[in-house]
Amino acid sequence: MSIGERLREDGRAARYLKDAVYRTKINLYFGVAVNFVYIFIKLITGLYTRSEWLIAFALYYVVLTGLRVSLVNYVRRNEVNHNVRAEYRRYRLVGALLVPMTIVLSIIIARMIAYNESYSYPGFLIYGMVAYVFYAVILAAVNVFRFRRHGSPVISAVKAVSLTAALVALLSLEAAMLTQFGEGTALFRARMIGISGAAVCAFILGMASYMIIYATKEINMEEPDHE
Repeated sequence: MSIGERLREDGRAARYLKDAVYRTKINLYFGVAVNFVYIFIKLITGLYTRSEWLIAFALYYVVLTGLRVSLVNYVRRNEVNHNVRAEYRRYRLVGALLVPMTIVLSIIIARMIAYNESYSYPGFLIYGMVAYVFYAVILAAVNVFRFRRHGSPVISAVKAVSLTAALVALLSLEAAMLTQFGEGTALFRARMIGISGAAVCAFILGMASYMIIYATKEINMEEPDHE
């Protein structure tokens, strides 16, 4: 019996292969689990190396993952696209929360530049971080196209949080690699972090603003209903 036939005989595996919504939910759970591992490693490393910047990025990621968990719990408890108005309210809330979070991120970046400080990972841990960032960026890019098929605002909110997390992880990795492998001056490192940080913050703020405006428009167009 082939592996494919065995998977089709298993109920959950067969459902995963055939049911796109169920497959999306499982992928979301897996993504959250990987996020928790990333946060744990980053936080422990920050405490071990006494790096306030690693700890700051880890705590920022905790909040992002908290948003992701709340959305995944909603998807787990409710049928997607069943109450679109309620989903748009959560979509707008995520956009509204991303605004102050991005301001906090910009402050972290500005302080790194002002104090001319960064951080690095001990041993070969940097390569594990590189692997995670590649995973996060590729997954976020794939989800941009995959989740469009569902047309669900709450799934789109998960996509927005995942994309934000991937960009922040990429920015965090850049700061570490410039310190660990960079041969340029402190000014060069500050410029690179400043340019990348400004681009990431501008993108997230633009995305958050779009989420708030678009969701508000859709909510106003929908007839009032009950959650």
